[in-house]
Amino acid sequence: MKTKLLLIIPLIILLSCDSPNAEVEKQLGISNTIGQSAPTGENEEYLDWSSIRVNGKLPLTASVQSIEGLLGKADSVVSIDWSSTCSSGYRSDESKNAYFGGVEFEQFGDSLDFMHINFSQDQSVFLQSGALKLDHATTLIEVKKHFPNAVKGIGNGYYNIYGKETDAINLPPSKELSDRQWILMFQDGKLIRIDLWTPC
Repeated sequence: MKTKLLLIIPLIILLSCDSPNAEVEKQLGISNTIGQSAPTGENEEYLDWSSIRVNGKLPLTASVQSIEGLLGKADSVVSIDWSSTCSSGYRSDESKNAYFGGVEFEQFGDSLDFMHINFSQDQSVFLQSGALKLDHATTLIEVKKHFPNAVKGIGNGYYNIYGKETDAINLPPSKELSDRQWILMFQDGKLIRIDLWTPC
């Protein structure tokens, strides 16, 4: 028993010691902890946030006055119930949700940031990115021409919207890696909704 104890003590001491470089690593701020490395790489397919225009004219972040000039006055501007809302997608606890027909924006002061569009509620609004027009008439076949890999990964029956099975594809909003995603939703092969999803 005494021999076993003598063998265990050096093992404990050995395992509890820092590596010879531990002090140097601390001084230089180097960490070899697994899982802390920054993500590398780029997205091959993405729907670039900065390239998209509301009705082909305004960027997705615009002033209230600009959006009102394009879409008319907001139907409603609503305070956010923070107890039932994920706050990570918002810029401030003073933000509100502004609704213009089927389009929802985050309103912060005089600025509006696009959040989602529901084409079943508003067929007069569209999003334009280069040659790609996204509206109620956009088909999954058209989107596949621009984003074939994303369409391969389509989630069939991913959502149930208005009691109907809805397919969805995810696209990053930039070439750079991001935790945000566009979610394009289709029913019967036609685009019905686009959300900008941000994780909680």
